[in-house]
Amino acid sequence: MVAKQNLVLSSTHLDSQGCVMTKEALDSGLLYLNGERRVKLGIEHIRTFPPMGAIINGAVVQGNDQAYYLIGESIYFDKIEQAVLEDGTVLMKESFKKGNKPFWDSKIEEIGIISISTDPANFEDFVGYEDLMDTLRRETDIDFEQSMVGRKSNLADPELIIKLTNTLAVALGLGATKIPQKLGEAVGADVVKFYKLLTTSAVEMIKRTIPANRPKNFVIQYNYTKYAIELIITTNSHNEVIKAVSEEKLKTLKEKIERLKNLKPEKIQFIFNKDKEWEFNYLLTKKGEAIGNKKAFKNRNEMYKKLLKDQN
Repeated sequence: MVAKQNLVLSSTHLDSQGCVMTKEALDSGLLYLNGERRVKLGIEHIRTFPPMGAIINGAVVQGNDQAYYLIGESIYFDKIEQAVLEDGTVLMKESFKKGNKPFWDSKIEEIGIISISTDPANFEDFVGYEDLMDTLRRETDIDFEQSMVGRKSNLADPELIIKLTNTLAVALGLGATKIPQKLGEAVGADVVKFYKLLTTSAVEMIKRTIPANRPKNFVIQYNYTKYAIELIITTNSHNEVIKAVSEEKLKTLKEKIERLKNLKPEKIQFIFNKDKEWEFNYLLTKKGEAIGNKKAFKNRNEMYKKLLKDQN
């Protein structure tokens, strides 16, 4: 892999998805590119791939065409090691030999209300995105914040992200504590509403989004003590989404999280695999290291090689 590469991350030009960024929006990106944490360097916005490195040294410059450009410098991990769990499981670990920093992506944030986000580019038009959110509110009777995800790609796979409050995560059996008995009935009603929200979201995303022939990614994020947890279900079946978050499947996650503690994670990602089980994929540490199973890195590297080949 190349050591460094200059990138144009965005501009004030009309992009392929019909969007135009303002200079002020480009300027706001500098807070992330030049902050105390780093932006992940990924491949085609594929969430299940570990990062290849980071994007640093952001700047906003004006081109000869008078447009403004947000640029950055990609740096690739240059250190590969093994990480070993207490049970002897061998994992891959990538990092920088010098100057490691944590990633923005792994910074834990308090979630006061359920939030739902998706990319409007995966709908026939912006009205399709708005119709989805209206349908979820009308049919599920649950309060949530909505937001848009912007991914600068030709057309990334459809993706829906649901962020859970700590109370709801605990009620689903995902937290490190238990719900106090006096709150049990009220929280139980919220759990019922959540499953209705998830079912409706899966059905509507599969029905509405484009490209229709690609699997949809359903992402659930929550906090487990001091770790950010991310669960990913990739499917075109709403029944599989519901199965993945059943009590039977979710109860296996706590033990798997506890096994990873000695690696000092900030964020841990699990995928619902072909065996219909939650499988550890990769994690990001407090130092900005990426640690995961060999398959995750292999899939990432194969995609990277394919992209390079297609460019030649």
